Amino acid sequence: MFTKLKTPQRLHTGFILVIAFLLVLGSNRLYHRHFSTLQNTVNSVYEDRVKVQGYIYQLNNIFHSKRLRFITEDNFTPVATENEKAEKLLSQFALTELTAKEYSALNQLSTQFQKLKIFENKVLESQDNLINGVTILSLQTLKEIDNKLDVLATIQLEESKQMTQLSNKALESNLLMSKLSLGFLILIGLALLALIFYPLKTKQPVLD
Repeated sequence: MFTKLKTPQRLHTGFILVIAFLLVLGSNRLYHRHFSTLQNTVNSVYEDRVKVQGYIYQLNNIFHSKRLRFITEDNFTPVATENEKAEKLLSQFALTELTAKEYSALNQLSTQFQKLKIFENKVLESQDNLINGVTILSLQTLKEIDNKLDVLATIQLEESKQMTQLSNKALESNLLMSKLSLGFLILIGLALLALIFYPLKTKQPVLD
């Protein structure tokens, strides 16, 4: 069928086919980019947000146990095991991708934790330190730790919301590009049919 077309028609048809090829190629590249964005977002939500929420929950439980111990003046023997677990959780937290605000809050939390360990060591040395102001200072430190954990928990919610919005935006862009590509391909198909079945008429030379 293509061989029956005249030269101008072949040029027009070739031009349209090139445009169609470039359109499909460009669309595929955009789809790939948006899909990569979506994939990275999902991975980030899991690696940096869902896991961190688990770390925060476990840290909350550890520091809650410490608070009860200071209030009830209970046995401080489990402190070493608790601190080892808390240090591991903080280290895992630090390995995730942190925002500037998150990095600052985590550093402050670690500082308060080190301060709390000093008070606990004093109690381990002598239970008499519980009545020498150590309990009050420890509870104040634990309150500051709770505040930092609340800040970190709030950040997780904010970042997860932003990630979700980014994912939705990528999906909407893919849907829009899909509709545009389909529309252009339909127009190109109609143009090709017009060239084949309704060829352009060339002017005949006027004979004297």
